[in-house]
Amino acid sequence: MDRRTFLRVAAAGAALPVLASCGAARSGVIRFEGWDYEAQLVQQNVDLFTSRNPGVEVDYTPITSAQFIRKLTAEFLGGAGPDVLYMYDDSLAGSVEAEYLRPLDDIPGVAEVYDAIYPTNAAAMVYGGKRYGLPYYTDMQALVYNEAILEKAGISAPPRTLDELEHQALRIKDAGILPFPIGLPAQLADTAALWTWAMVYANGQDLFDERLAPVMSAPGSATVGVFEWLTRVTRQSAVLDPACVQTLPIPMDNAVMAGQYAFVFAPRYALRSYNDPAKSTVAGAIRLAPVPSLDGTTEGTVSSTRMYCLGRDSTRSPEVSDGAVRLLHHFGGLDANGVPATARFWFLERGLGFPFPQLAQDPEVLATLETFADPAMYSRLAETARARTVTAAPWYAEFETALQRTTQQVIIGATGPAEAAAGLDAETRLLAERYA
Repeated sequence: MDRRTFLRVAAAGAALPVLASCGAARSGVIRFEGWDYEAQLVQQNVDLFTSRNPGVEVDYTPITSAQFIRKLTAEFLGGAGPDVLYMYDDSLAGSVEAEYLRPLDDIPGVAEVYDAIYPTNAAAMVYGGKRYGLPYYTDMQALVYNEAILEKAGISAPPRTLDELEHQALRIKDAGILPFPIGLPAQLADTAALWTWAMVYANGQDLFDERLAPVMSAPGSATVGVFEWLTRVTRQSAVLDPACVQTLPIPMDNAVMAGQYAFVFAPRYALRSYNDPAKSTVAGAIRLAPVPSLDGTTEGTVSSTRMYCLGRDSTRSPEVSDGAVRLLHHFGGLDANGVPATARFWFLERGLGFPFPQLAQDPEVLATLETFADPAMYSRLAETARARTVTAAPWYAEFETALQRTTQQVIIGATGPAEAAAGLDAETRLLAERYA
């Protein structure tokens, strides 16, 4: 029994109690699952699809984002995985290696979609030379700041370096404006802690070299520099909210909209809600800025790709296969006029970044962008963003868990910056050896 089979059998035994109450899938019904972001809007889009495809029934189930991959794993191991599903670029390699997903290369129209999107997004949906997804959205991490709070503290411009970020936060704290001006989503989650990657990328560095060997503890490592900064803002200046190790992105978003933070690291699309008067008490005051670097001489950030995929069992009948493929194209493809209608919908409704260059010329898209963000800064972040090539490694998901756990330990003072980076390098080498 090889390692993968062993893990699958072991996990199946652990998953049986969870699956006992799931029930059997209804014959001919398309099972669609995604994380729970804007579930009502997703259902609205599903209803639009079924109205245009009489006879196709879709059962949509939203799952809490922090538990999404674990829930999918339990379902696939129990033989009840979805036919159409969301997927993180972070989790694609592991899901393919576990044989949960169906390749899309033989499906008509898929190649045309890949030709219509940014190459970075296309590459993020390919594993082992095969295409596995159609795009949901893409975005980049930014420093997000409350301009009104900065002005109240006498600060005229956002920080360019991490030292400046700490000093500005301390100035806000000393003025009695906020007890903890900086917020981060640092709770352990299935998804990547993209703010960590963005802070390293801002320095023109990476956590891995071109051969995917870890370099986090190398001389002059930005990873060590970022960990040293996290140590200072928690143990010395105390301007980072200590509750961050228990905070996920959505609760952090709510705190920003309530005016509880002056600075957070978040994706660009968050500004659509942050500056929405119907949702936010600080609407109109939230701005984007580049992610601060260690010395202010470099600029960069990280991009992500979220996608729609087909589950391995979506071929269980011709009826299900046809409906699943049509639903996949409805979500991630082009309509009869060559327009990525769902991607356009998500930007207009919630500001989700689009992977289709053609939408950058859409007058309604441009007009909508101007209502919540500075278009020049929005584009600047995209121009300096890089994808994580290491997501192609089958051990990436396990590394990400280790990275989040180690970052938490740095924040709470359980380990030092250099020791943390060295430990991550060593753990990554062991992972690579086990998967070799």
